[in-house]
Amino acid sequence: MKKQLLAILSVGLLFAGAIGLTANAEALSEEEAAAMRDEGTLEADPATGYDYSESTGNWYYSNYPNYKDFKEDGAVKVAFVCKFGSSWFIPKATTLGETVEAAGYEYQFIDAASDETAWLDGVQNIINQDYDAVVLTPVNTALLPDALALLDEAGIAYLTTDDPGADAYGFYSPHYGLDDYYLYNELGKSVARIIEEEGFFDDVAEDYSDLMIVFGDCPSVEAIHLRDVGYEDAIKAAFPDIPDECFVWLDCGAAGGVQEDILNKYGPTIQSNKDHIKKWIFCSGTGSSTAPATQLLKENGIDLDTVIISDTCSDDNVGTIIEGDEGKTSYCNLGLAAAPSGVGMGEIIIDLVENGTPIPCFTPYAYIECTKDTVAEFLDTYNLRS
Repeated sequence: MKKQLLAILSVGLLFAGAIGLTANAEALSEEEAAAMRDEGTLEADPATGYDYSESTGNWYYSNYPNYKDFKEDGAVKVAFVCKFGSSWFIPKATTLGETVEAAGYEYQFIDAASDETAWLDGVQNIINQDYDAVVLTPVNTALLPDALALLDEAGIAYLTTDDPGADAYGFYSPHYGLDDYYLYNELGKSVARIIEEEGFFDDVAEDYSDLMIVFGDCPSVEAIHLRDVGYEDAIKAAFPDIPDECFVWLDCGAAGGVQEDILNKYGPTIQSNKDHIKKWIFCSGTGSSTAPATQLLKENGIDLDTVIISDTCSDDNVGTIIEGDEGKTSYCNLGLAAAPSGVGMGEIIIDLVENGTPIPCFTPYAYIECTKDTVAEFLDTYNLRS
């Protein structure tokens, strides 16, 4: 049966762009698939609707074999049912709309304004209006199982963004969002490259006794997202001879506010070590560390050329600091912008409709390196200046 199913799907894929996907193909039910998943016998194959991401460790279900013929009524309609409009979601929604409209599709953005009933009504409305594909960001992920069941029955393609969640059988819907370990691992690789290119370690002692690598950590967040772990792994892979005692983890997750917590933990660490540490590297996976770290370093008379500060740059609060302060090795940040993901999701939907390509089970946000040389371009390209 499984070989027959795959054969049917393979033939259907050849003609998907012209006549639509294979509708109502006999497929493995979610109940059956869940049992196989738990037994360890389920095989990942996006053409069957079931796929597995090594990055997230999750199984995904897309209902791919049961998607309807998207062009049967002569139009392709795409919606984004979002939990609320914000400075993060509006650029994502706008670029998604621009991308699919450029392909000749219709587009609608539905802002639920943090209202669970309004969000569910939005899902039901796009079903009633015979939409073909929808992006979902739920007000509460507990709403997803019922919404996905309705979309499955209607044959509407879907993916979530920013807020992933499982359906009633524990399968996640295809997702476009954060892969924190990957992003911060890439950030660590960028820093390692800068260290090599700029000779940042040239005057560091052979035993690294005058080097300190400081992580501003929020344990409850870090335990899930592994941001700083990804960064640390990259540095250790590039410089395996750095001893563990050079890596200092500070719990910056108290209730007083991220920047206040970083100041309270970074301050004593800098003050007690500034007389013997020649080179510093800072990374925060819990929030914006660039501003407080820069403030403390200046207050303690530390030359920024002896420091690399790594964090997330998603607006000009951090960007203007990077642009303004002297020191070519002082900053290397992860540039995080919503707009590229809107384009990416639009391209995925277009590829599905035009070519029959299954939506990937998981797509991480692109890593955008943000340094003193590139920060202006980053802020201007994605309209992140206030």
